[in-house]
Amino acid sequence: MEENNNINQLPPLYIVTGATDSMGSVIARRIAKQGKPLLLASRDVEKAQRYCDKLKSETRNMDIQCLQLDLSSFELVNDFVARLKALNRPVAALVNNAGTLPRHSKISPDGYEHTVQVNFLSTALLSMAIYPLMIENGRIILSTSLSRRLVSLPYEFPAVSNFTQIGSYAQAKLALTLFSIYMSTVMKTHRVNVNCVNPGVINSSVLALHRWIERAPDYIYNPFPNPENGIVPTMRALESNDTGFIFQGSNTQIKTSSLLKNRDVFIKLCNDTMRIIKKHLPNE
Repeated sequence: MEENNNINQLPPLYIVTGATDSMGSVIARRIAKQGKPLLLASRDVEKAQRYCDKLKSETRNMDIQCLQLDLSSFELVNDFVARLKALNRPVAALVNNAGTLPRHSKISPDGYEHTVQVNFLSTALLSMAIYPLMIENGRIILSTSLSRRLVSLPYEFPAVSNFTQIGSYAQAKLALTLFSIYMSTVMKTHRVNVNCVNPGVINSSVLALHRWIERAPDYIYNPFPNPENGIVPTMRALESNDTGFIFQGSNTQIKTSSLLKNRDVFIKLCNDTMRIIKKHLPNE
């Protein structure tokens, strides 16, 4: 953990990724209204700056700033982490809200399917890289999805040999949820809590899943809840002292370890993911 006294004297930041759209913007507004120091992490930094200015005006909270974050490559993730470190402030919470659901497959600069890179590998790297900057009792929150129930992880994952829009997204979310078990175990030593949140299917431009929803009536329902309802699990997780849970709805949480069906797959996932991430973790 970070021992720099100058850093520890500053109020710790609450970081929200994907902070300018739908769920992320609502989470950011809620945190800003609470008067907490807020960092908007967004790929579109100009849009983030406009939203930053708007939140300052609306909430009278002047401790709000933004940094550009692009999860499409490990190099860009590390660029964000370097600029975050330059702020010389500790971190209270990292809300990993950013995600993508492209219709067509493309390969990231690091050689992985873009959906898997953004929703899993880069999100995992970001969390592991920011972890040393966090205060005791810090929070790392990962956004999962009900779609994870519809898939399993192929042996070759995180490589993807058969891309489908929903399938690849769901596999990435399943992998992130399972990897959170590893993170919660490792980070418990320094009392940093790691939890997943399941917001449900939100009426947003990112998750336009109407055609898929018709094929999965047992898991979701219409009409879609709005983002205000969807952030309830996230806000609960930010206030909770628990770790290793999936928060959903207004009063439900389950142990993430209850998802473990195949320990060999879980161990392989964690080993392969850490082998990839360790090559890109910034030097302390």
